[in-house]
Amino acid sequence: MATNSGAEIDYIIESANKEKGINPNPIIDDATFLRRAYLSIIGRIPTMEETKSFLQNTDSQKRTKLIDQLVYSPGFSSHLFNFYANMLRVQSTKDQFGLGWQLWLRDSVEQNKPYDKLVYEMLSASGHCSENPAVGYYLRDRGMLLDNVSNTAKVFLGTQIGCAQCHDHPFEDWTQKQYYQLAAFGAEIDYRSQTVRDKIRETVAYKRQGQPGMHQLNKKDRRERQRLNKEEARDINSLFRNFNNNAISKSDGKSLKLPDDYKYNDGKPGDVVTPNVLFGSMPKNVEAPSPHAEMGAWITSRSNPMFSKVYANRLWKHALGYGLVEPIDNWTDRSNIAHPDVLDTLVQILHATDFDTRETLRVIFHTKLFQRAMCDFEIRDGRVHDFRGPLLRRMSAEQIYDSLLTLEKGNVDGQENLQQRNKWASYTAEVNKLLTATPQEIIKLDNQADRVEDATRDLVNKSRTLRSEIEKARKEGNKAAVTRGERELKRNYQKINEIRQKIQEEQKMEMSMMTMRNNLRVKDNKFLRASEMATPFRPGSFARDFGASDRVTTDAQHTHASIPQALVMLNGRQIEAITGERGSLAKQMKSARLEADRLNLLYLSIYNCYPTREEQTKLKYVARSRQDIKILAKAMLNSKRFLFIQ
Repeated sequence: MATNSGAEIDYIIESANKEKGINPNPIIDDATFLRRAYLSIIGRIPTMEETKSFLQNTDSQKRTKLIDQLVYSPGFSSHLFNFYANMLRVQSTKDQFGLGWQLWLRDSVEQNKPYDKLVYEMLSASGHCSENPAVGYYLRDRGMLLDNVSNTAKVFLGTQIGCAQCHDHPFEDWTQKQYYQLAAFGAEIDYRSQTVRDKIRETVAYKRQGQPGMHQLNKKDRRERQRLNKEEARDINSLFRNFNNNAISKSDGKSLKLPDDYKYNDGKPGDVVTPNVLFGSMPKNVEAPSPHAEMGAWITSRSNPMFSKVYANRLWKHALGYGLVEPIDNWTDRSNIAHPDVLDTLVQILHATDFDTRETLRVIFHTKLFQRAMCDFEIRDGRVHDFRGPLLRRMSAEQIYDSLLTLEKGNVDGQENLQQRNKWASYTAEVNKLLTATPQEIIKLDNQADRVEDATRDLVNKSRTLRSEIEKARKEGNKAAVTRGERELKRNYQKINEIRQKIQEEQKMEMSMMTMRNNLRVKDNKFLRASEMATPFRPGSFARDFGASDRVTTDAQHTHASIPQALVMLNGRQIEAITGERGSLAKQMKSARLEADRLNLLYLSIYNCYPTREEQTKLKYVARSRQDIKILAKAMLNSKRFLFIQ
């Protein structure tokens, strides 16, 4: 399918451009293609060995074979995960659900889960994150239903209806009533764990065994019993205090009402809103377990034209740098489609392959368009691109991060963050232990938690005071007070952990829920690809300096230049690790005796090509000096030739 469909796309674009007098850009050379293929398909530059292997290969079909090889490699999943995580605003460090959602998404990408299935699983999810990590999609916006609905429409339907949250949309046809009707599908979402509620109720009932039933008590004693039951339920609930932050359930009694300041004729303030879709109709024969699952079925239906079109356009931009429609998340009646027939062809491919993302991207990568020289002009204000060639663009933060890692450590595509896996396995094991515990075991765990709380109460209060004092000193610029406070706070935490561990040992417990809650942060391995790291990257980190998304809004990543970028590329750890005396590149340089060999090694590693004769002539004197060639390596890493996808 890839070859035929790719040729069809090329024919559509070239025919349309020919009518306008636009000639296609020339086909690029092997070295440029190699580098572009690696960066576009798997998100990093090739290693020196991968570069030499391809450039020395005389097979006339080597480009086609390389595309297929890369599309089915671990690096493809790594690069595609970053695409999804930016789109969905994944934050692995946000409560327990964040890590689970990230791992679930990473596994879904690795399994090449059909896109419609992946989205439906998120939009219909319910339960606790330990058993269904896809609930992370709703927990990401916990308690912010209206904002979540706005984001859902923008991401999956390319429709920005956020303005209609407060009033009829000033520029589009969306009304405030329609906005609330779509949001009403999520009205019954309750951010709590029904399983936990049942477990607490069961435990309280167990403790009341042998006591007179409510019907046997007088009014005064019945009130007292109810009070005691609530106190015991609250006490036991402390074991599950984080469960409601990490679970959703369906609450039949909840509804969504029009706001108090509603001012339009199609409803009154406080009216209960009945769920309804924005356009089209609900698919027939849908057996959804909840209203929000019904919304998921409507959004992901093949009869919903926007779902397929928006995703096809996102994949096109992911591969070629610019969408057939821009902005990709704000389609309107006035949107211009660069090549409508190409978009239709991509939608047909998505449907024919059952929303196979890997195969759809493979088709795009197999076009001649992907092999044409870049367009080095800027397109402003979301105007259409004729696609005589892909659009020149700087590497993303993740691509730069992973490419420098490749220069430092070689191919690490298959390495996984096992610390994250182990952390999640430990968490889910503890959750399952609680959810399957008998009332007797729950009572025992609760007593232990009470002992820990009683024994550490003063220390916990002291920690809270110290944190406030440290924050105050930091605002005042008192570095000495900050240092003293942090040192004392660390000692305080150590005392708390010692007390907890002692009680656990006495109780012969492996780990209390409190310890688990305070041990959720995952330590990153610096030699893993960006997709394996905790997200979002911290402010001031390498990736954030280069524009990695803060994951607050959809696709918030950017490629703007900055002073911190220049400083990092000149003196940062990554650059020193590559060019320094102990760096892998420097070690290879030492083994190369001839100046020409050193230049070849440098160019094959950083630019993924051989130096031209002119470059060899100009730089052969530089290659004689270790210090000079180190400076040359830094200059090459800071060049546009390295940082841009040519």
